[in-house]
Amino acid sequence: MADLDDIEFELTDKDEQCVDIIENCPSPPSPFNLGHIEQEIIIQPPITFNDQESAITIKNIVPFDTIFFNEAKIYLLETMKNNTSTSNETRRKQSNNNVFQRFINFCRSAMISSRTLEFNRQCEELLNLTTFPCNLSDRIHIRILYTIYRRLTNSNEIFYATLGSHWEDIGFQTSNPETDFRSTGLFSIFFLLYFVDSMYLPLAKQIYQFSHDQQQQFPFCCIGINLANIIIKYFRRSLSRMNIEKLADQKQTDHTAIDFTGKLFIALFLNFYLKWKYNAHTIEDTQQVLNELEQLLMHQPKMLLDEFNNYFQRRQIK
Repeated sequence: MADLDDIEFELTDKDEQCVDIIENCPSPPSPFNLGHIEQEIIIQPPITFNDQESAITIKNIVPFDTIFFNEAKIYLLETMKNNTSTSNETRRKQSNNNVFQRFINFCRSAMISSRTLEFNRQCEELLNLTTFPCNLSDRIHIRILYTIYRRLTNSNEIFYATLGSHWEDIGFQTSNPETDFRSTGLFSIFFLLYFVDSMYLPLAKQIYQFSHDQQQQFPFCCIGINLANIIIKYFRRSLSRMNIEKLADQKQTDHTAIDFTGKLFIALFLNFYLKWKYNAHTIEDTQQVLNELEQLLMHQPKMLLDEFNNYFQRRQIK
């Protein structure tokens, strides 16, 4: 039988050799480093995304999944109603104190058809969207933005950050798209989503691809926001509202103010695209083209819609 001291000496020698090998071995690279894995585990929501510019908390969200227009519409309009109910009640109490104003409102409502009243109510509802800012901490707002991005670019990328240069790829001014909606609020984001979630998505992609032309490039989403602003100006004129209702009445497919306004928005975008492309406009001509479109909508909205319908009729024939 071997001596215990000998056995202990042999084991200690091997053990020291193993220790030397382990100590001299470099740390394993990511992702095999256990400490590194523990840092990347996604915690249950809310998740805080730390960007270079700011930290934004997104609640209850799969990393920026897409959204359909009808789902976004229900959320935005319901949220808007809840937030404006208190302020509207205050205004109603103030207006009720004016007996003459109440009499005028009664006469006006008696002379207007129920269909016109409903259409006007829907127009006011859309205009109220302008008072609510785009908020990147709202899960629906950020889903809308990423849906617009994915539909235009055909991207399947999963995003874990709210800010980034990818927003500039679809025509926002900076890595934070929130700031571009200051003038139009949720109205413009609402109809940008309408455009890319409609049967006119191929047109949206065609315009987007042309917006990257080497000579005639333009910022797609910023142009959309400016076109939405033109519609907002048009809606705020009472005479324009009457013309809109008459035009909508002639269109069998435009059942609501949302559908009609969405078509108006796409018609403006199409007109912008055709003017820009075939007149060889460049970025220096942006304001000129926008002014021409504003005059067209203010004075000849029927012509704008007729050109829109004729364009697609010709494409179907071809």
